[in-house]
Amino acid sequence: MKQDRRMLSGIAAGAALVVGGLAFLVWSEYGAIETARVEVDGLRNQIASSRKLISGTPQLERDVIVLRETEQAIKEILPDDKDLNELIRDLQSFEKSSEVQITSIKKKDASQGRRKEAEAFEKAIYEIVLQGDAFQVLAFLDHVEGHRRFLRIPTMQWTASGEQLLEREGRVAHTVKLELETFVYKPQGGPEPTKIDGYARKRELLLGEIARHREAVAVEHFDYRGQRGRRDPWVDPRVPKAAEGPSGMPVAEQVERVDAFVVRAGEVSALWTALQRPGTLYVEQVRLRAELEAALTQLEDDLRKLLAEAVITYPVAESRLRREVSEPVAALRSEFSARAGKSGPPAETLRTLLASMQASIEDGKPKLALETLASVESELALVHGDPLRQGLVESMRQAADDARALLDFQSIELKITGIAIQDGAPPVAVINGRALGEGDLVAPELLVGTIRPGEIEFNFRGLVLVRRF
Repeated sequence: MKQDRRMLSGIAAGAALVVGGLAFLVWSEYGAIETARVEVDGLRNQIASSRKLISGTPQLERDVIVLRETEQAIKEILPDDKDLNELIRDLQSFEKSSEVQITSIKKKDASQGRRKEAEAFEKAIYEIVLQGDAFQVLAFLDHVEGHRRFLRIPTMQWTASGEQLLEREGRVAHTVKLELETFVYKPQGGPEPTKIDGYARKRELLLGEIARHREAVAVEHFDYRGQRGRRDPWVDPRVPKAAEGPSGMPVAEQVERVDAFVVRAGEVSALWTALQRPGTLYVEQVRLRAELEAALTQLEDDLRKLLAEAVITYPVAESRLRREVSEPVAALRSEFSARAGKSGPPAETLRTLLASMQASIEDGKPKLALETLASVESELALVHGDPLRQGLVESMRQAADDARALLDFQSIELKITGIAIQDGAPPVAVINGRALGEGDLVAPELLVGTIRPGEIEFNFRGLVLVRRF
């Protein structure tokens, strides 16, 4: 019995050991399964992340390429240190072309009140004081706005010109104090840019999007079209208390006449600008050249007549006529003649000038006729070989001879104190205290012609000239 019990106990113990071992094996397998399950979940997450990364890589590459190309545009509109040093020269060029006078340029410390950490954009500020009329200042601001680099004016202080300067010199000089601000692009250091396979090909596919981004940061330019007949809003538009100038013409009328000439000068300048525009078709150039020649010639002729009348005496109007009409028109004529080459004035211009000379002689203004000829005298020799224009030049020279004769006639003192006209008797006139009849000699080359009530015709160097009394 005892032996059987021992055997059963051994079998039970062995069975217990076997069951315990099996249980341990089962437990171990469950642990391995759980670990494998965790690893599988981890792999699944990695796969999902990789798939997401792979799916987003093309868009990321697109964004990186666009940003890299846009950065080039940013570098173009924001100066580096070298360009910043050249800004002063640009401002001096703006000063000359806009005709303002810069009296002060100071660089301000832009670091005050700013955070100390590094930034990609470093501000540069200049304080500028300049003088000029409203339209000169606006022209200067137009140059700033249209500069190839990004410039802005955050503050501006405007002080109107004094009345004394306007009355004394006929010009205005507003004082304008402004801050000119720009930024220097200084990208901070970082990791080396990641190489993108097929960058050039992918960039070609994104040119449209790159162009849109570059356009968004580009400096937009607008054409400043000048005064265009407007008055300076910082100048008192009222005329002086003296309603008339020394010439007898009311000041308001003087201003109106000058305004009209300024508008015409602007129109001529616009034609010149259109003629110089690159890409203009040849047929259009011919039309513009003819239109400009006609308008410029007529403007010059009318300007000569206005100056000969000597009616613009109000200092403001006189100065404006000189600065905005006479000087620009003379400069334009010089440039236009230089560009036209060595062919001389066209026939239509010569006809206009000849008609003007003849009209001046008829009006008793020989000096004006001679001034008209003098305006093109240096170019008349260039018409050699053109019978039509040569004939017009000869007629102009003959008109000039008549003008000189008239000028000499006007210089002869003729004091007519009376005439006697009776039926059956030759008429007699008392000239310079002498009783003279028709055909009598008054002075060398001067003969008495027909004597009529209120006027006497004189023959002088082949001309018939009338003196009324």
